[in-house]
Amino acid sequence: VIVYGLVSCWMYVIGMGAAIYTGEYDIAQIMLKAGLGAAALLIVVFSTVTTTFLDAFSAGVSSESLFPGVKAKYVAVGAAVLGTIAAIVYPMDNITDFLYLIGSVFAPMIAVQIASFFILKQDAGRENVHKINLLVWVMGFILYRFLMTVDLPVGNTLPTMIITALLCLAANKACHF
Repeated sequence: VIVYGLVSCWMYVIGMGAAIYTGEYDIAQIMLKAGLGAAALLIVVFSTVTTTFLDAFSAGVSSESLFPGVKAKYVAVGAAVLGTIAAIVYPMDNITDFLYLIGSVFAPMIAVQIASFFILKQDAGRENVHKINLLVWVMGFILYRFLMTVDLPVGNTLPTMIITALLCLAANKACHF
């Protein structure tokens, strides 16, 4: 986590420096002005391939853990084929709503996981569904969707995660006094 955070910060510094130096905010224009058009193309191709591989592999491993009889590599290939077909058939011009939906699902979910595992030290194996945390996650989802209508300088993910984590702590404390 620390190394990932440091590398990410370094990438932000490089990106900001390149934007300031070229006067552009579009990464394609920055790469072109730096004479790195071919390098930009290679970066896009390799990053797409590696990301897609990880996504497909993750789908396979997740399916294998949910359904023990399933082979991860076959699901991974199927996920890659299905994703390719979907990318060809469906217009990918504006996927912003889908990305916001993903954020509204996962941001509060991670906040609940962090609060319950690292702070409350809850054992996830005790019960199939932790009703309090499930309710807090739903509240976090609703909060994220609401905060999408509010213009915040830090966006809506960080406030949603902080508020959801605090709700998780308070709800668990109130119900387990």
